[in-house]
Amino acid sequence: MCGIAAIISKNLGNVLPKLVRMLKNLEYRGYDSCGFAFLLTDGSLAVTKAKGTIKSFLEKSNILKEKANIGIAHTRWATHGAVSDINAHPHIDCTGNIAVVHNGIIDNFIELRRELEDLGHKFVSETDTEVIPHLIEHYYAENSDMLKAIKMAMQRLKGTYALVILSAYERDKVFFARNGQPLMIGIGNDEYYVASDIPAFLEWTKKALILRDGDVGFVSREGFYIENILDPSLSIPKIVEVPWDAEQARKGKFPHFMLKEIYEQPDAIRRTIISVLHRSKDVVDDILNADTIYIVGAGSSYYSSLYAQYLFAKWGLETHAVVASEFEDLVGNIIGAGDVIIAVSQSGETFDTLHAVKIAKERGAKIISIVNNMGSTLRMISDKAIIMGAGPEIGVAATKTFTTQITSFVVILKDILEAQGVDYETQMRDLSEIPNILMENMKTFDEKAKRIADWLKDKTNAFYLGRGLGYPIALEGALKLKEIAYIHSESYPAGESKHGPIALVEPGFPVVGVVLGDNNYDTMLSGIQEMRSRGATIISLVPEGDKKISEFSDEVIEIPQIHGDVMPILYIVPLQLLAYHVAVIRGYDPDKPRNLAKSVTVK
Repeated sequence: MCGIAAIISKNLGNVLPKLVRMLKNLEYRGYDSCGFAFLLTDGSLAVTKAKGTIKSFLEKSNILKEKANIGIAHTRWATHGAVSDINAHPHIDCTGNIAVVHNGIIDNFIELRRELEDLGHKFVSETDTEVIPHLIEHYYAENSDMLKAIKMAMQRLKGTYALVILSAYERDKVFFARNGQPLMIGIGNDEYYVASDIPAFLEWTKKALILRDGDVGFVSREGFYIENILDPSLSIPKIVEVPWDAEQARKGKFPHFMLKEIYEQPDAIRRTIISVLHRSKDVVDDILNADTIYIVGAGSSYYSSLYAQYLFAKWGLETHAVVASEFEDLVGNIIGAGDVIIAVSQSGETFDTLHAVKIAKERGAKIISIVNNMGSTLRMISDKAIIMGAGPEIGVAATKTFTTQITSFVVILKDILEAQGVDYETQMRDLSEIPNILMENMKTFDEKAKRIADWLKDKTNAFYLGRGLGYPIALEGALKLKEIAYIHSESYPAGESKHGPIALVEPGFPVVGVVLGDNNYDTMLSGIQEMRSRGATIISLVPEGDKKISEFSDEVIEIPQIHGDVMPILYIVPLQLLAYHVAVIRGYDPDKPRNLAKSVTVK
């Protein structure tokens, strides 16, 4: 996943400071390298780029001393080609008059590169992207029309792409094209923006136009032009009002977005309850009449899907949580027209999840999505969509989107049971109380997590154990520690720990127990005792007032007691804080974990 940004000023103002700001707003999408292309006052195309963060780029670049009223920019998460200055975007053609920034993968780039090299084109990078400006150059030489050349190039490209193109030939336009990757236009008072995500321009405008696969066109000072090469009969997409506030996309008083977003969870859960209640009744009949229900997600979204499987099973509703990347092999040949797919994704752009959905659609299944991004591909290709109220999540590690995904499933279950005449009001009342409980306990959770982190920081491995609804929480807690603090951590159903993993336990080995006050309590107690007897250091999350497990624990975090269906939502917050503090103490930036991007939009 990469970040794409572009601006054209309606009144010829200098756009470069805002273009830099847009790119900073998108750095969560990739931070291996960055670059800019803009037109100078003499009409020539200037390109400047380098590996490293935007901050490091600005320290050694003079870009903010330049002036331009039109420009494009890119922040990269490397796929094809190493992280280097030469592989950074934008990429240009042989003449130096066409610059392209790209998010996605061009599957047939080797074939195209060889063809273009045979025609005399010279390549300088290892990337798949570089074939695009050369291909456009080739077709522009035939007809001297940039839009036509871009459309001809699109017909040759196989794979996924969001493209923004700047040309010295047609200096008053920013061109764009989309196929399988997010791209949108921001409609401002003084500028038009093109970007791969709404936070790029949210501080200047909340009016957005979400582009669709096959859309190609340009923005100019006079407005925008869009046509669709896949379906020419499509009308121009409607301009939508973004429901997010610009302040939500800023760190404010917090040192990192991740900490801010952990603390935002009370409001995010409140908004999600309201948002999902407006839409969840629409999906009840589809779910109740389905032959089979599959819940599909990747990473944290898969763990929330697994939570839903456990929760729905508790109430007699059979579902199957499936890792998105395994969907095709596991159920691709058995899914049918009577089945329902509930696809879960924060971004709505995760390649594996979209691929699973497309397979299911081809076989006639109905698609219900749970997404946070209203402009996402997943929302647009779904039959019905549930929009969460998490707001923009900038930190790479999921926090508030995980808790709001679980919240969404609880609300959906409430409407399903209500349709069956089953009372679920106690659970909903307690779900509605979670924001207040979190606000009352956040400081205590934070202080305890920081103290435990000071011990955990020197460890190299950890186990997270849970059972039932506690198991997906343990999985998510372990994921947080490994992805931002770089400590190897694994989660197991507690009963499985003695079938192999316990062999690794030695004195001082960290074991985190997610202990709910349900029918698994006694077996969790036994598992913790087994670990403790072999020298493990036990960190237990337990119901408030617990005595038994606390006696066998070295550190205890007490969780206020509410209904067992929703209480596990409270458990993940201290685990998020624990991972955050370990990362910071170890000197890592939790917002930008190495090798990771916010959404994996490639195979």
